[in-house]
Amino acid sequence: MTDLITRRTGGRSARVRRAVLDAAAELLIESGLDATTIPAIAERSGVHHTSIYRRWDSRGSLLREVLLEAVDLAVPVPDTGDLRSDLIDLFEEVRDLLESPMGKVLFDVIRSTDDSLADLRGGYWHTRLEQCAIVIERARERDGIPESVDSRVIFEMLVGPLHARALMSNEPLGTVDARLVVDTVLNGMLTG
Repeated sequence: MTDLITRRTGGRSARVRRAVLDAAAELLIESGLDATTIPAIAERSGVHHTSIYRRWDSRGSLLREVLLEAVDLAVPVPDTGDLRSDLIDLFEEVRDLLESPMGKVLFDVIRSTDDSLADLRGGYWHTRLEQCAIVIERARERDGIPESVDSRVIFEMLVGPLHARALMSNEPLGTVDARLVVDTVLNGMLTG
């Protein structure tokens, strides 16, 4: 009988990856961006730092994966069958994320001048823009939304009040009315 060597997907490699990502997420929330270093992640996860560097070439690439995974779980692409409802859902999901402990980390990343996090900032924003593009594309197919409607501008107008409130005011994000923002965006989009 011939012995076949087969690789198990989801074996040790998946466990190591999950341990590192979970440890990094916990540290980000508990201790903040600056304290979430590769040595701290290695200690928390029980994974040697050289193994972490083999999988992620930098702290920035590891944090990018952690944060994008957290955002993808917190802000799924809504599909209610109605553009207004989709935009309200998207707005509320983004608002809930930004009010969460991970939202504080995201704002720290946005404000950071650390060049190694530039890819993370860009990746976060690009992924969110792709989500909005999906919502707008569905509305084009379903509702005849004009091709001239720019999904990037729609998303920026949608989440702009949240970012402005969070970065420049002491008012809670929950005071931003999702329906008012969405209706204002839609009125401008459909009449412009």
